[in-house]
Amino acid sequence: MNNTTRKQIMAPATYWAESLLLAARQLGLQTSPECVRGAASWVGCDDPNAAVLDIAAQAGLSAKFVEISLTRLSPIMLPALLELDDGQIGLLIDIDAGRATILLTLEGKVLERLLPIDNHPRLLLLVHERTAPRKDRVNDYLVTTTDHWLRDIFISHWKTLFELCAGSLFSNLLAICTALFAMQVWDRVIPARSINTLWVLASGVAMALLLELMLRMMRVTIADHFGKNADIKLSSMFFARVLDIRNDARPRSPGSLIAQLRDLEQLRELLTSSALGVLIDLPFVFAFLLIIWVLGGWLVLVPLAAIPLLVLPGVLAQYPLAKLSKEGMAEAALRNAILMESIYRIEDIKTLQAEPRFRQLWDQTNFINADISLKQRYLSGLLMNLSQTVQQLAYAGVLIEGVYAILDTDLSFGAVMACSILTSRTIAPLSQIPAVLSRLQNARVGKDGLDKLLELPIDHPVDKNTYHKPVLLGRYEFENVSYSFDPQEKPVLTIPCLSIRPGERIAILGRVGAGKSTLLRVLAGLAIPQQGRVLFNDTPISMIDVADVRRDIGTVLQEASLFYGSLRENLLLANPLATDEELLAAMRLSCADQLLLKQPHGLDLLLRENGFGLSGGQKQSLILARTFLRTPNVLLLDEPTASLDENTERNIIENMRQWLGGRTLIVATHRYPLLSLVDRIIVIDSGRIVRDGPREEILAAIRSLAANSQNVAHSKTHIQVHSQPQRQPQTTGTSP
Repeated sequence: MNNTTRKQIMAPATYWAESLLLAARQLGLQTSPECVRGAASWVGCDDPNAAVLDIAAQAGLSAKFVEISLTRLSPIMLPALLELDDGQIGLLIDIDAGRATILLTLEGKVLERLLPIDNHPRLLLLVHERTAPRKDRVNDYLVTTTDHWLRDIFISHWKTLFELCAGSLFSNLLAICTALFAMQVWDRVIPARSINTLWVLASGVAMALLLELMLRMMRVTIADHFGKNADIKLSSMFFARVLDIRNDARPRSPGSLIAQLRDLEQLRELLTSSALGVLIDLPFVFAFLLIIWVLGGWLVLVPLAAIPLLVLPGVLAQYPLAKLSKEGMAEAALRNAILMESIYRIEDIKTLQAEPRFRQLWDQTNFINADISLKQRYLSGLLMNLSQTVQQLAYAGVLIEGVYAILDTDLSFGAVMACSILTSRTIAPLSQIPAVLSRLQNARVGKDGLDKLLELPIDHPVDKNTYHKPVLLGRYEFENVSYSFDPQEKPVLTIPCLSIRPGERIAILGRVGAGKSTLLRVLAGLAIPQQGRVLFNDTPISMIDVADVRRDIGTVLQEASLFYGSLRENLLLANPLATDEELLAAMRLSCADQLLLKQPHGLDLLLRENGFGLSGGQKQSLILARTFLRTPNVLLLDEPTASLDENTERNIIENMRQWLGGRTLIVATHRYPLLSLVDRIIVIDSGRIVRDGPREEILAAIRSLAANSQNVAHSKTHIQVHSQPQRQPQTTGTSP
């Protein structure tokens, strides 16, 4: 049996996903089918085997491809997935009497098939439950936050670290050859004038140095690969974690969030070959001290005295370095926030002529950051220069004490030279301790920032059991719901009771800041109320798998945007498996197909960040097309036609009237034409529902209220006009 194979699978990843879900159910695992299917829909073709392993990780399974004939397959290895001759993926659950029992998933039904076994090797995917479910590669970000995630990185690469230690052991042992060579030359070769012995020793030490060079290069390569793999794993883990942070828990400043992610650079520096090399070489300091004692006796006191002089300044400098690191991190976060805000709002800054204000903010922050960096470099430079001075003093001290030892004892000159070389080798890793401690301090501060990031609540907590709902319709029930952006502040939305039936078409009206957008976020599951609960299809929306909720709810918020990439890539974000015909149909529905007529690139038109270069109406129509492509059961729209002209708005409304069918529509708007789509209106004021009823009834009440307000205003104006005193007519000329 081959545990590894180069044979590639042929069936689409979506087939494997369904069989992996079936395997997870067979093993009694709680998993999110929509998450697994979503991962399968984005699989590329570069390495399909690795992609299937990632999908298995999403399903909470540990998987491994093997090539083995079914006759040699042990029942203890089951269940296993295999690719059948007709391209389907089957779940092998039993082998008995020369037949294999296979389960297939076809159109949502599970079928059983018997397959004759033979000696022909087949590519099987062995699966079993993870000891720590869903804790690997793609889904590492779902693991409950602990303080040991960095330590786990080292533990998971223990073989690599063992290889590094072994390489360091032999490399340091070979380094002793140089000292022994110098000792033999001065004690044996020169007194005996033996040139032949010199070249024999020289050839031996040359071979030792060459081998040491190879070992050191091997160590650097292994350490760099370890740093690369750890960096990729940590970057993937934290970026996935950032994507999974709950919207209402996301830091208010994107710049500070980016600064927290940049803390990974501090860990990356710690994982470089130089830092790892110093840490691994430290234990060999004691070995060199022992050899110096064997060769030179009390000469070992010199490097022993140098050790505290090297280590103590670095230890004492940790407090100011830690303080400076924290201050630097805070200033870097502020600088990132200013930079991002300036770039994204550059047009507003220019039209307001606010460039001096933002330059002032940038210069102030940059000055403080530069001052902190200057202090850090001064301390680091001071420690490095002290280390070099101590290293030179130790070398000179060995020679001075060696002279007295030669005069007073029978210590040879060669032994003194060997001890001086070994002293330099002993102190070399110690002299780099200040730099390593500085990196450790930065890494510790960076780790603290990343720990805070891991503490934020996420959409997919691994310790939370959620319900899988194959279909979700638009049935909502609000029970004493209260929501605020900050738990310490006053609620911005308070709804004691609200019922929405599937298929209803509702408009939400209200003044600016009344709470319309917040209500839509609560309906979409993007905001979790602090009090009360929202029932979605008779189940608390917070207890339903987030993937299921987002599958059946199409949401267009005012902040919706386009991404860098082609027009096709932007639309496929909503449905990666959609065909060009489906893309064009969605664009016709939102009247975005007019964009295709104005340029020759078609769906390959390259869009810039945030759709730069497109009009507001074009962006809005493309965002609507992207949402229609999802074919949701519930459609939540926030001012969906605010940037559209009247003709385009009218056409979209007519298209939606036919497309909606039995779907639930909830739209927040100030545009009167959109009200023709709805049959119910909810009026919100100050986060509370003040009116709720049929469209015509609510519109009539609004007209009546508006008419009364106009009459009152007219009456006040009339009273003010008639209450003014009569002006005396002015006379011209002179009085008689």
